[in-house]
Amino acid sequence: MDHDRVRQAQALRVKALMCRRWADTARDSEGAARLAAMASAYEGQADAFEQEAATPGCAQRGR
Repeated sequence: MDHDRVRQAQALRVKALMCRRWADTARDSEGAARLAAMASAYEGQADAFEQEAATPGCAQRGR
């Protein structure tokens, strides 16, 4: 398992959580929608990093 990828995924999940919290307190719906979209993007990136880290042989291939 690639620990750098796991750490990156964790950092992205924290960013996603913060975006969702800010979206809840946004003053307008447009801002809330943008923050929610950013959170979803961060979650998607985190999922990709976790899948890549879980791939057997990932570290040996130089990723």
